[in-house]
Amino acid sequence: MYFEFQEQPRQAATWSPTVDVCERADEIVIFVEMPGVARSDVQLAWNDGVLIISGLKRQRPAGQGVATYLCVERYYGHFRREIEIRVPVDHKKAKAELKDGLMKIHLPKRSEAEITTIPIL
Repeated sequence: MYFEFQEQPRQAATWSPTVDVCERADEIVIFVEMPGVARSDVQLAWNDGVLIISGLKRQRPAGQGVATYLCVERYYGHFRREIEIRVPVDHKKAKAELKDGLMKIHLPKRSEAEITTIPIL
């Protein structure tokens, strides 16, 4: 055999992208690591102050011809992350980009003047 490896103890075989959340003066920026995830396999949704990032990381074929995996340590499958945003943002003006395995989600903040108040009768 040309390949040998010692199997290491592992946690549950699920995959979830890692996330960094950054607050700037005018926006919230969320960085999501998604190596190997196609843009068409990711969905972003907004629900009552929660950003929902979901999708699928597909296992790619081993290459040309017939091949048998001898070791698989990368995780694949469906994922879902929910991030509660506790500052007022204008989610309708949100923008996202996915390049080189890193998604950047820009959520512009709303100014206090744009926050809708509800009159009490």
